[in-house]
Amino acid sequence: MNDLASGDAILLNDQPAEVIKTYSVGDLDYLRTYVENVGVKTVCVDDVNIESRREQLGTLDTAIAEQLHPDHDAVSAEWFDLRSQALQLQIAHEQGQLLSISNSLVRLEPYQLAAVNWVMQKLRQRALIADDVGLGKTIEAGLILKELTVRNRADRVLFVVPAHLQKKWIRDMDRFFDISLTPGDRQWVEGERRRLGEAANIWNQDHQQMVTSMAFLRQEEFRDELDNAFWDVVVVDEAHKTAKRGESPSKTSKMVERVADNSDSLLLLSATPHDGKGDAFGSLIEYIDPFLVAEDQELSKEAVDRVMMRRGKQTIYDDTGERIFPNREVGTIPVERTHEERQFYQAVTEYVKHVYNRSEQLNEPAVGFAMALMQKRLVSSIGAIKATLSRRLANLVDQQSTATSLSEGASAYLEGEDLDEADKQKAEEELAGLTITESDAQLEEEIETLRDLVSLAEGIPVDSKAQKVRRYIQQLLEENPNEKVLLFTEYRDTLDYILGLVKDEPWADEILVIHGDIDKGDRAKIEDEFNHGQSRLLFATDAASEGIDLQHSCHIMINYELPWNPNRLEQRIGRLHRYGQDKEVKVWNFTFEDTREGEIFEMLQNKVENIRGKLGNTADVLGVLDDINVDSLIMESIQNEEPASVTKEELEELIDERQRTLQEWYERSLIDTSTFDQESREKIQEVMDESEDVYGTEADIHEFVERGVEALGGDVEKAGNNLYRAQLPRPLRQADEEYGPFTFSRDFAMDHDGIDYVSPDDDLVQRLMQQVLESEHGDVGLKLLPFVDASGIAYNYRVKFEDGTGEVIREDMIPVYVDARHHDPQQRIGQRIVQGDSIKGSPDTDRVRSLIQSQEQLRAAADRYISQQVASLREELHERRREETQQELDDLKEYAKAERRRIEEFIEDYERKAEAGSNMDIAIRGQQERLNKLEQRIEDRRQELQRKAQVISLAPDVENICFALPV
Repeated sequence: MNDLASGDAILLNDQPAEVIKTYSVGDLDYLRTYVENVGVKTVCVDDVNIESRREQLGTLDTAIAEQLHPDHDAVSAEWFDLRSQALQLQIAHEQGQLLSISNSLVRLEPYQLAAVNWVMQKLRQRALIADDVGLGKTIEAGLILKELTVRNRADRVLFVVPAHLQKKWIRDMDRFFDISLTPGDRQWVEGERRRLGEAANIWNQDHQQMVTSMAFLRQEEFRDELDNAFWDVVVVDEAHKTAKRGESPSKTSKMVERVADNSDSLLLLSATPHDGKGDAFGSLIEYIDPFLVAEDQELSKEAVDRVMMRRGKQTIYDDTGERIFPNREVGTIPVERTHEERQFYQAVTEYVKHVYNRSEQLNEPAVGFAMALMQKRLVSSIGAIKATLSRRLANLVDQQSTATSLSEGASAYLEGEDLDEADKQKAEEELAGLTITESDAQLEEEIETLRDLVSLAEGIPVDSKAQKVRRYIQQLLEENPNEKVLLFTEYRDTLDYILGLVKDEPWADEILVIHGDIDKGDRAKIEDEFNHGQSRLLFATDAASEGIDLQHSCHIMINYELPWNPNRLEQRIGRLHRYGQDKEVKVWNFTFEDTREGEIFEMLQNKVENIRGKLGNTADVLGVLDDINVDSLIMESIQNEEPASVTKEELEELIDERQRTLQEWYERSLIDTSTFDQESREKIQEVMDESEDVYGTEADIHEFVERGVEALGGDVEKAGNNLYRAQLPRPLRQADEEYGPFTFSRDFAMDHDGIDYVSPDDDLVQRLMQQVLESEHGDVGLKLLPFVDASGIAYNYRVKFEDGTGEVIREDMIPVYVDARHHDPQQRIGQRIVQGDSIKGSPDTDRVRSLIQSQEQLRAAADRYISQQVASLREELHERRREETQQELDDLKEYAKAERRRIEEFIEDYERKAEAGSNMDIAIRGQQERLNKLEQRIEDRRQELQRKAQVISLAPDVENICFALPV
């Protein structure tokens, strides 16, 4: 033990450690050490194995100088290069560099990278991303998650999304970013409770990357667990659905507020963050930063700009100054009804009105909802309404019951929960069979009415709209044989009806079909066939309105009927009107003339396009319409036998009121869309170039893998254009010895299925990196280089900075070259030496011997230089952190002042009432307690910001060195 001194490098039971001190307790000797990746440990010397861990440089002796050359095991240039590359891959990188670019299998647009860069440069990665529909918020969120992952800040991840989007998020994160999300559903909950026990908090686990629905997570059973869980990253999609509205926040709002408060990074995603009212938008800002604006203060442009990124399709330009999104034309094709169709429409509407009124009188909203569904299907197609009437008739005849007990899925749908299409179809079919009657006679009367309606429907085998759509497609394909057409309908019954109608057309065998029962694998094949194959027609339900991209192959859309939800229509259009579309998108809406629904929705669509033309952002319009219940307005007009003009007038008033608020916000620049132009492109290109320097190019990764695999005893061989196979050495194997086919080309991997993409964070690269760093080789290298004039040593320093919370804020490898003659340290030459390839040959023995003898003086010169660099970097980081935290401290001060004054005014008011004789003790105590909690929250946040403002330099370490000699 006497041989050990403070600072000595040792192996403690084969683990790297550093001696802190030695001491004795009686006759027992103890050793206190810092063990890497473990921490401080004090152990009895008799109980452990201790080995000296000396730097390899120290083992070089001048006696072997004549034996040394670039291929010698003791100073292998190849192993030095491998270790240097592995070190570069390992370090936690500087904020501002985008590390996810080369790790993601998705085509990235500069404007998306600009959003990611903006978020990653923030002091805290908490932001509202409010880009327009179709700009790729999913991609931006995935990229930010990858950035946080490589910085070791995404161990616990929670996605909170509408139920019908869960599968899409799972698919997209896996497909584009190799991120596996676990669905947090009832099956998962029950499994985790069995595994961990009922007392465990299943939501508060390490290494947990979850996606769950808003409706599931808001359940009361999870409230306490959410209060006591913490996440590194929370992503909330369709965040406007979680905003606070009115005096009583919804369960969803309260749930999201909980998880937002208990998260480090927070991303709120919404194309429609506002609804023309201030409270909802303000609550989203509050989720991101509760201290940004006090409750009675107005939002300012400066405050919003600090937390929201927002771009519209009309404000994004390419490098020639042209808008990258083409125009779109939305038009209505009216369809005149026959006499029989008018009679049938009147008869069904009368039936709907009758049952709807009865459901209102008997307080059975589910039945009223069923009638709204029936009215929607009436204006879709004769096929849809006939199938709906027939099913309802069969249900009533079979059940002879008026029971209205609902399944869980139907209840959820009734309450407005988003379901995927298959579940939605089941729920609608169940609801369509519900009725409410006061007697058997009433039930029999309804059954007879349904029989009459089914009979009327059977008298109209083909409706006028179907005939017009068929003629339109026929004419289009004759005039433009190379065009492709996307047709949408809301209902599977209508889809089946259309397919049956056109089965004998010459183009029938070119029709591809997507609906809720098509699984994701087949859906991807259909998408690929439509985009790249010969098929010219795609007929789909709204199962295809999200998650598929058809902009490269098609620019014409037919809406067989207008969905009653304008957001759904915009999602459909977004399949074509998105980045990459180079033609004007034409959307044709087929609607029956002289129907209440047709008039209302034509007005609504015209209004949408009119506002979009004025404001330039579709999402703004959809936000305005988001909580306007169009279904209810239409059903009220049917119930009260009002003409369509009355409903249109009421709807216009509601929209105009919201539009005025929206216009006011624009005038205050609260929700302006920022412009992405040539200057923006140049700025993000600079960041992209810097980012490539961190991880290296695809060629650099290729070189590292090939050289590393071969150095460990394996082999990499070319298997085609951009394709490779490898015989992996034992330390790198996970299963089979043979690995591949794989590619280092990101573009090639995106264009070819079944090919492994070896990116910088691929498992193979990570395993290779660990093997290289754990090996005994590469600490010292020797290179013969043509650009070196004088012999010297390059010291490869690891420089690292943390803030007061322990978060790494910058980490770099800085190579410093010191020449033996002048002892002049140079970083630029050091970088060239680390990156340069040695020439084979034998160096001058005297020069090598001289370098070994003068190592102490050269190291001292390098240390002096690196200390100056660390001081300079620390000051630069200090200045940046001071600016970032000072802004938040100023915000906090203003917030505290306003909130404190507001609570004090309550107390003063209550004290005046107490003086007048009222008993206000409880009210006063409540406000004083509220004030105390405010002061504690303010102080906690102030201390957190002060810790964030700290910049702490960790001791620079020399990771490896290289003898550099002239040729």
